[in-house]
Amino acid sequence: MGQQLFINSTDAEVRAALMDDGALIDLIIERRERASLVGNIYLGRVERLMKGMEAAFVNIGLSRSGFLGLDDGRRHTGDPATPVNEGETVMVQITKDAIDGKGVQLSRRVTLPGRYLVYAPNHDRVMVSRQIADEGERDRLTGLMVDIAGEGEGFIVRTAAVGATADELQSDSEQLRETWLSIEQMQSTGKAPSCVHADLDPVLRVLRDYALDDIAAVHVDDGDAAEAAKKFCEKVMPGMAERVKLHNGRQQMFEQFGIEEEIERACVQRVDLISGGSLMVQTAEALTAIDVNSSRFDGASDLEQMAFRTNCEAASEAARQIRVRNISGLIVIDFIHMENDDNWERILDILEEVAGRDRNATRVLGVTEAGLVEITRRRRREPLLHTMTEICETCDGVGRIRSVDAVSIDILRALQREAHVTSPGELVLYAQRDVVNSLENGFGGLVDDIEDATGRTIVLRADEEYARDSYDIVVE
Repeated sequence: MGQQLFINSTDAEVRAALMDDGALIDLIIERRERASLVGNIYLGRVERLMKGMEAAFVNIGLSRSGFLGLDDGRRHTGDPATPVNEGETVMVQITKDAIDGKGVQLSRRVTLPGRYLVYAPNHDRVMVSRQIADEGERDRLTGLMVDIAGEGEGFIVRTAAVGATADELQSDSEQLRETWLSIEQMQSTGKAPSCVHADLDPVLRVLRDYALDDIAAVHVDDGDAAEAAKKFCEKVMPGMAERVKLHNGRQQMFEQFGIEEEIERACVQRVDLISGGSLMVQTAEALTAIDVNSSRFDGASDLEQMAFRTNCEAASEAARQIRVRNISGLIVIDFIHMENDDNWERILDILEEVAGRDRNATRVLGVTEAGLVEITRRRRREPLLHTMTEICETCDGVGRIRSVDAVSIDILRALQREAHVTSPGELVLYAQRDVVNSLENGFGGLVDDIEDATGRTIVLRADEEYARDSYDIVVE
């Protein structure tokens, strides 16, 4: 079966799932009303300098000022960064979305991603993605890029460039240069704060970043999105256009391929292992802790062998869960205790092998004296837990419940499905009042769209007997 990419596109959100032989290995969920801003470039005005932190707060036109570190130059080149002054206009790029009440994180080291390359103007350096492990291919790509890169230009060769020809790399570089020229023109005429470059639409961005050459098929469940995807592929990655397939089955795509169930499992703490063991995934303010439990595993004759086998399975599954849940920052895994050093080395190898395929920079730091494995993962997007749940008011954050938006979007999908398969009559939804209010006010236009598209009347009724994530749809 190989790798397949599934894109579920609605007016409320875009979801993309990367599957490998039927297993979910990456998940992107982006709400339309708060789409990721990572990669967008702005003209900003420096509001306040934090000299003790070598940082500044920059107004880029969002509700909260962005945080700009001023030590980029020294960290990357050893040279001190160009100083900024309060009130000065600077061009910055968002590198991390706003998370947990903090503003976006900014950088003056602007980069532009293409299909095969990332353009880094004024960096004067060619680098190759760490995920390209073949030394011969790395040398070939480096040699091609040395001829393509002009003086003072920098490029990062992306994983998708494996096997790319000189002409393909040249074409990608020219498109990126054209984009940079338009940004410079807007910079010379624009006023701060303003956006001078916005990244691609979520569907197209997923294609650019995830549809590598080894993808067997790209399944899209919306006709307009599928058409836009094909046109984008024909322009940017011609060999991929014929692999874009429109899903038009009676069953919703994410349900048919078991992706909905995978998403539900990724939102709970307990993850069951085939061996009978389990993982407990708990995220706190400072770190995420993953505890490995052996449960009733009885397939080994001694404790060391039992621990090693369970830990091997747990290492692979923990690395997958980190990626699917988009867990970032410091991660600590408490494996079952083992005495054999070779066994510990094998566990670290498994973690590093899986982490090496992660698009987010991930480092396996090793085993602490307390027997815990430490991992760090770059934070770029909101974690899945924050997207799909919210803090429970009753327990004040001790537990979490599904957010009103997440439940409302699930109901929209259910209404659309039921409108096509149930007998004629009004569709009446019974749900908690908060959810009904959300559907009437926040998503009212989408409910109307379903009525117009199916010719069915939808009635929303609030009933306090229902829990937040429970509802019924009946025909009356």
